[in-house]
Amino acid sequence: MRTYQFGTHRPTGLVGRRDLGEQAVLAAGAGAGLVSGYLFSAVPLLAAVGLAAPIGLALLVVYAPYRPKGTMQRRTLYRWWRIKRYHRTALQRTGGVWVSPAVEAGVRRDGTPPDAALTEPEGISGMTWLPVTVRGQRTAVVLQPAARCVTATLEVASPGLGGKEVSEQVVALERWGELLDSFGNTEEHPVKRIQVLARQLKSDPAAHQRFIAQRDESAATAKAPQWLKDSYNTLADAVSTSAEEHRYYITAHAKFSADFAADASSRGAGDEGVAAAMGACMEELWARCEDAGLSVVAPLDEGGLTAFIRNSYDPDHAIWDTDLPRAHAFPRNVDVRQGEHLATRAAGSTISWHHATAAVTSWPVVPVGPDFLSPLLIGMSDVIRTIAITQDLEPNERAVERMLSEDTNNRAEMHRNQTRGKNVDPRDQIATDATGSRGMALAKSRAAGSAVVGYITVSARTPEELERTKRTTTSRARSAHLRIEWLDLEHARAFATTLPFAGGIK
Repeated sequence: MRTYQFGTHRPTGLVGRRDLGEQAVLAAGAGAGLVSGYLFSAVPLLAAVGLAAPIGLALLVVYAPYRPKGTMQRRTLYRWWRIKRYHRTALQRTGGVWVSPAVEAGVRRDGTPPDAALTEPEGISGMTWLPVTVRGQRTAVVLQPAARCVTATLEVASPGLGGKEVSEQVVALERWGELLDSFGNTEEHPVKRIQVLARQLKSDPAAHQRFIAQRDESAATAKAPQWLKDSYNTLADAVSTSAEEHRYYITAHAKFSADFAADASSRGAGDEGVAAAMGACMEELWARCEDAGLSVVAPLDEGGLTAFIRNSYDPDHAIWDTDLPRAHAFPRNVDVRQGEHLATRAAGSTISWHHATAAVTSWPVVPVGPDFLSPLLIGMSDVIRTIAITQDLEPNERAVERMLSEDTNNRAEMHRNQTRGKNVDPRDQIATDATGSRGMALAKSRAAGSAVVGYITVSARTPEELERTKRTTTSRARSAHLRIEWLDLEHARAFATTLPFAGGIK
């Protein structure tokens, strides 16, 4: 059986296991300690205190973990400072509860919503939706000026890896790799980020039987021949209701650049030109998906994108109900006051939905099969969940250089720990070896590299049910060889990473 080796990804800008901000704190503490020790050198006791205090404080800020009240995770003071700053800012902006202006804003005489009705909730930056035609079908292109990017989404049929033979799974993944290579290894191509979304909907195993009962009672079918009724009954028994509970999407993300702007200006003026340029990229993505054996259902138009977003916040809204105006893509209320979850309530409803998002902090560092995510993708019929995996693509040469740098930093840190007499964590050794193996594989294959992030959002009716769902999801993630971390105090921002906007990578 062929297996695949995944290495842990660390964002660029890291040296060893500390980011540049943490290193700056450590360097400032060391510098302040040396200066204090020099200034008080005449008094040995004061010099010792002046030398040790700043260094000790810096070490405490960067290394000492703790868990504030109302949160679940233990993090360092440095990391909590950034998270709490975001949460305080969110509370100051809206008082903790964002209220959609769509209801009060109404519509214009021509039926379109005014600009005041299109405000995005907490956690989502401003955006503009524009229609474009891709292969004769309307597609919604989303411009995000704050993030300097443009996105669009295709809905694809279920990949169905679980129902394929091992050889077929290997071929499917190789074709997907070729799709990524076609974008990543082309330096001038504007699409350098691909997001895959797996959305699990509310299950209704009795839906077919209820429909059959309603059909039998309907006057329209009273004169239908018995053989036709029997054939439908046979078909209904053979159809798996769980197969209709999953939907899959691929989002393309293009950064604004000089080349992209030039292409857009040649296709049209302003935002319309940008949308047309992105439409051309979506046509190419559609063709690449077909080459990879993926069946494209349709691109998401404004109605489809609205339904997806609304269903994510409010699972009571059917994802196939695409008649909802864009102004009502977001729910009536978004409550970010609770640190452990995000609460949303639809207009006209008195009951809220509660959502929590986890980040994948460690990918498998042991050989795994192509279907290693199956514990999370199947067998959880009562859980409403979205899994988002976003890949930032880069040319092979740059990816090999990054892997070499990470491998060098990891081995240097392990050597420092050994010289200090510290035991080396076996998991760190495995991760270091996996990074080196991944670099060798990239060098041999000449394939495009990618920085990968993953997020998982789960939803429930009550906080108690949400806690049970989070425990189940954590257990399933462990079975899939993943380590996840629930994102306290920033669930609104984290929730947006599981929407079709290809976010989550800085």
